[in-house]
Amino acid sequence: MGTYLLDNLINIIGILTAGFIAYHVYFLSERMKLKDKLSNRDRLKKNINQLISKNTDEHTQEVELINVKKYEKFYPNNNNKNKDGYTYLKAEVKNVCYDGVEFFTGLPIEAYKKSNGDFSLKQEAKDQKKDLLVHPVGLMPYEWIEYIDMQGDEYSWRPQFFVKFKGVKKFPYKYVRYYKESETYHSGSDPVDWKWSEVNIVEK
Repeated sequence: MGTYLLDNLINIIGILTAGFIAYHVYFLSERMKLKDKLSNRDRLKKNINQLISKNTDEHTQEVELINVKKYEKFYPNNNNKNKDGYTYLKAEVKNVCYDGVEFFTGLPIEAYKKSNGDFSLKQEAKDQKKDLLVHPVGLMPYEWIEYIDMQGDEYSWRPQFFVKFKGVKKFPYKYVRYYKESETYHSGSDPVDWKWSEVNIVEK
């Protein structure tokens, strides 16, 4: 009986020890992953802030977003969209955030005020006039950026971001928000990014 109890005790101690070791290995691994993510974010932000510093009230820095999955096979001759998205897209750097980089993704879009006070990109009536213009801005997580070529190449002549196109509809953005030009922005005294204020767009 004593031997049986001793064997059980040894087994229990072994299980607890293995669990203790496994937990600490996992914990240290997760800490390393976070450290790597933060280090990568800081490195990218230094380069991107150089581009943002070139922004003025009238101009933002144009860049090219290149799909790393299609680059070697299709760039620069084929930009047709397939199951992996486009080969490259033009965008303009807006700002860096804690979780990624914001890019202006296209021309301003008309927004309409609904009867309940919400804003929508769709008219409630055919003769409804726009209430304001909003700028679509996509958020690209730092983890999706693999490399930045600050000089670009002979085809684009602008900085190139080599990124993963893994967002909705195979675009390089985790989500898109909308901004309007702020009515309280003071040119020359306020930071350039204060020029924009977010507008909550209701898609439905």
